[in-house]
Amino acid sequence: MPPAPPSKSEDTPVRVEVEDLEVSFGKTTVLHDISFQVDPGEIFVIMGPSGSGKSVLLRTLIGLLAPSKGSVTIDGQDARNPRTHEAVKSALVFQAGALFNSLSVYDNLAFYPREHRTAREAEIRKKVGETLRMLSLEDAADKFPSELSGGMRKRVAIARTLVMEPRLLLYDEPTSELDPVMAATISEIIGSLRAELQVTSVVVSHDRDLAQSIADRMILLEEGRIVAAGTPAEVLESSEASIQQFFHPDINVQQPRYRASLSKPPES
Repeated sequence: MPPAPPSKSEDTPVRVEVEDLEVSFGKTTVLHDISFQVDPGEIFVIMGPSGSGKSVLLRTLIGLLAPSKGSVTIDGQDARNPRTHEAVKSALVFQAGALFNSLSVYDNLAFYPREHRTAREAEIRKKVGETLRMLSLEDAADKFPSELSGGMRKRVAIARTLVMEPRLLLYDEPTSELDPVMAATISEIIGSLRAELQVTSVVVSHDRDLAQSIADRMILLEEGRIVAAGTPAEVLESSEASIQQFFHPDINVQQPRYRASLSKPPES
């Protein structure tokens, strides 16, 4: 078993470094020469159209996929090593929440410390209560996921990760399937948690408003390559047609793009 990475102060946010990353499945390369750095305490957003490689990149960051080339390190340690994630307390907020439907909200939050025996029941009760109050979920403690709205399920999913006291939080499409007001609420939560908990955040999202409002820096992927990187303002100022089309897509019902794609000859 690989040695455990050296520990740092538990309240210190972590650094993520991606260098010359390539990920392939068989003969198909999904990510090409990806390099970027997420600074400690930063909110870093990964954007791109469907099929651009965002999900593959996220799965590589959390160690579920091994790079074909290059490296991903967290505080200088290999992200493929599960003990790296244990040491830095990285946590993933799943797109669909991934809550346990048979457990109440309270028991969903208490599941990790109970399963891993990281605290006694009295300490768990205190920590869960504090976390529920932090996200204004006290009234939902005894409810089950099926009784919650989509926005509340997202908040519970975030709350469940906070019980782990992470220093690296990764979000997979946190505002998907939400109305604009609730999407703004989730964006506010992500931004406020950075300030309150000193946590490094990596957010995979299609949400342009989220990126513009809370990202310190961002990258835009297209066909597995980084086509833009920088602050939201720097990326939005790009004159590249494909980048402008992503952020400000034209809608033309007379010449819809899906018909244009159907008329293209098949690739040989």
